[in-house]
Amino acid sequence: MSHRGRKLAALFITLFVLGLVLNNIAGRTRASEEAAAEAAKAAAPAARPLAPLYVPRPASMIGGYGGALTPQSSPQEVAQAFAGVYIKYDPDSNSPDSFVPGLPRLASDASDKVSAQLSADWDKHLSKIGDSVTVTSVSDPGAADVEAGKVKVSVVMNTGEDSEALRLDLELEQEEVGWVVTSVTLDGA
Repeated sequence: MSHRGRKLAALFITLFVLGLVLNNIAGRTRASEEAAAEAAKAAAPAARPLAPLYVPRPASMIGGYGGALTPQSSPQEVAQAFAGVYIKYDPDSNSPDSFVPGLPRLASDASDKVSAQLSADWDKHLSKIGDSVTVTSVSDPGAADVEAGKVKVSVVMNTGEDSEALRLDLELEQEEVGWVVTSVTLDGA
């Protein structure tokens, strides 16, 4: 082999080895870039989910309106929440003693009295109403009574086509948790 042939052979071998080295470096670089990208994906904060759609819950899931009461709730809101739950009493599914603790904002010292009158209210009024009871009006207590911390509120409910309207007269007092029901009277409107 001539001198020129040896130089050409050395050049081809050098180029071949250089190609292998560059290929090896490129492979390692690509693998490290992929590993870095995977690590960045794992370390990146999760994509923020879309805001959920508001789906109103049925009243049975939140205990009538009772789940929405706050200490700042007005006497009318407390009376409406109380009435919405009170009229759902059914002796087939609950005893008065197990139903009364679920009434929203009932004063603890009024529990026994309300529990005792619940059966009579069922016999006289609640057994005759249907499932489509709606509150038609809630009376406004006087401003002086609200300031004094004792009010009387009447809730009138439409009980359907074939039965008369009901009026629930409630006495409420202001306490630390807000307005609480101290007396209940259920009559036809």
